[in-house]
Amino acid sequence: MLKQRLLTAAVLIPLVIMAILLLPSIGFIALVAVISLMAMWEWLTMAGINTLAKTLAAASFIAVLAVVFTMASINQMLLSGLIFWLLISVITVIYAHKPLSAFLARCFRHKVFTYFLSMLVTLLFVYSAVWLHGLASDGPILVLYVLISVWLADTGGYFAGKRWGKHALATAISPNKTIEGLIGAITLVAVWSVIAYLLGVSQSISLFTWLLVSVATGLISVSGDLFESLFKRSFHIKDSGHLLPGHGGILDRVDSLLAAVPFFAALVWLTGHF
Repeated sequence: MLKQRLLTAAVLIPLVIMAILLLPSIGFIALVAVISLMAMWEWLTMAGINTLAKTLAAASFIAVLAVVFTMASINQMLLSGLIFWLLISVITVIYAHKPLSAFLARCFRHKVFTYFLSMLVTLLFVYSAVWLHGLASDGPILVLYVLISVWLADTGGYFAGKRWGKHALATAISPNKTIEGLIGAITLVAVWSVIAYLLGVSQSISLFTWLLVSVATGLISVSGDLFESLFKRSFHIKDSGHLLPGHGGILDRVDSLLAAVPFFAALVWLTGHF
């Protein structure tokens, strides 16, 4: 499994980096929209929604996305992403070691609720990613920075958890995750943030502020991962799909990014220095 994960990552990571750095705005919009549609499709599949309904959902996503880019204000979208993922983080903390309440369990298994939830998550992701990418010459670098932060958090969490993990982080959601793994993830993100700052990724804010933004984003990325796991547990599913060898589906790979990118973008916007 680890070998498959590494081989898949070795192929995909260079392609993703080139796409972020080289694609023009319209190409980047198309890329993140397609990735979001694939994630949404898998999400709806897990909920047992049929192909016709998923096709209509995909069409509605494109239509709503066009409206959002035309009419929504930056502060509305970015603050919505910040607040939404903070609320999701509260839910994951509350239900880390106990079953979902009957009400939430019914909501998670309701097809209409799943549709609107997946729509909201993917719209916030696409909007914030595109906004971040469009920030003058720094935009693509910032997108790449947050992607690397999430990858390092995932890597740090995995290896630290394997080596030192003893205390469960969320037994009711993802039993294999540990507090030690979380510490490893955040430590790696913090080290990376300092290195990136010294390399000039963000000289417009203080190192302390940049470190706080990065660590908070790393923590939220874990919430994104746990949130998808919480949803999958409602349907007794291990992986959202099987498209990526060793990684499961697209949603399994981007769940942390769906949370981290909107949160990071909102914090960057709130600093007012970009």
